[in-house]
Amino acid sequence: MAPSRDDEELSCSPRFLLTGVGDTEDLERYEPGGFHPVHLGDRYDGGRYKVIHKLGAGGFSTVWLAQDLMQRKWVALKIVLADESPSVETKTFLSHRVASQCSSDAVFVTYSRYFHIDGPNGRHLCLVLPVLGPSASRLSQYMDSRIEPWLARRAGYQTARALADLHAQNLCHGDLTTANIMFRVVEFDRYTEDDIYRLFGKPETGPLETESGETPGAEAPRYIVKSLDFLSSETDIISNDISLIDFDQAFLVSSPPGEMLATPIEFLAPEVAVGRPASSASDVWALGCSIVRLRSGEGLFSAYDITSPADLMRGIIQALGDMPASWEDTLFDSDGQPTKDPAKGKPVWKFTDKRPIKERVYRIWDNPSSRASKSTKALAVSQGENVDQVLDWERHKPYPRCFLHKLWKPTAIKVGDVYLHGYDDESDNLLEALPKIPEEEAALLYDLLSKIFVYDPSERVSVKELLDHPWFHMDD
Repeated sequence: MAPSRDDEELSCSPRFLLTGVGDTEDLERYEPGGFHPVHLGDRYDGGRYKVIHKLGAGGFSTVWLAQDLMQRKWVALKIVLADESPSVETKTFLSHRVASQCSSDAVFVTYSRYFHIDGPNGRHLCLVLPVLGPSASRLSQYMDSRIEPWLARRAGYQTARALADLHAQNLCHGDLTTANIMFRVVEFDRYTEDDIYRLFGKPETGPLETESGETPGAEAPRYIVKSLDFLSSETDIISNDISLIDFDQAFLVSSPPGEMLATPIEFLAPEVAVGRPASSASDVWALGCSIVRLRSGEGLFSAYDITSPADLMRGIIQALGDMPASWEDTLFDSDGQPTKDPAKGKPVWKFTDKRPIKERVYRIWDNPSSRASKSTKALAVSQGENVDQVLDWERHKPYPRCFLHKLWKPTAIKVGDVYLHGYDDESDNLLEALPKIPEEEAALLYDLLSKIFVYDPSERVSVKELLDHPWFHMDD
């Protein structure tokens, strides 16, 4: 007997209420096959690892700050969904070999050991990793956070150098994004548990409650933990150096994957988007996208309406002009995926409006506090602002002073009496008051990107050739 519509709606309805601790993992995945329920103070692997705080969560795992009581150091425990653990285990072992053979330097991060956790939702792979700070995507995120230009150039160069090391081993990363570029932390192992609480505060938790009012079962935790925020501390422990993570999509140059890379759409090279093989040149394209995000806070091809390879190609055509003639017979199905079946696909349409890369580079806006300008009306918000008179103060509060040499928060900037706030016409107008990227730097950055953003992968610059580009060395 087929399930009724009421049964289907009931199975799709949320079981849990929002906890009020900000962004969290998908609470509905606390179920058989899903996340393992973790509580502060839990111990794993025979009591060796003690959970102290939460570092973050993604679609396939939660990540926890833990003490290694045997070696007296801090580690990150990445606990994978039970259903995904077997496939992640296979990919992780392959990526471990990739990272291990490239370099012993901390730029390539992989696990030091692993074990399994048997819990109410199944058997979970747990990877023991070094503790890293926030990702580049977290620190360079449009209105929410921006990196100062010198640090963007430094992180971009270090990423390029790491990629060059990979390519020298005839390996491709396959998933280079700003989410996989992580800033390291400085001398983290010298801190005690009390020091961690002093730096970041004790973990914030919210009780996990069900829509039905019933007490959650063993498959779910009693409470949800808010992730530690490295930017909340009055002490800057974020290094100026990066590490590269997540080699799950890595492949040999001689053996490109038969299927399309699982890279987020906005970092996908055009040849891959039209169904052609990935290569080291595809990594270089992703590097270019990462550099744009690092320096501008925005993706070059990450408009809200880009959700498929077909959408991406429209954006690239706007930026670069028409596709090569040999690509113009590429068809895309109703989901925007490339197909060779004429019955299922149609070509991507051409745009008459253009959004040239050069124009966008020269319009990158910068921090008015670090670029004094008579033409700007922007005023930095002072720490002494009366918080009771400012709506959504947490969003408009500047970063602690210790970060001001490397980071700034656009939403903490006022233009006249109005805070910068988000994606709308008013904010677009307010941004015009901010200083733009210096012309000398814009010219160098555009020159760099023009060598990367070309359709033909055989004509794209190699990452080794990029390392000497003057944009990377403006601060030398």
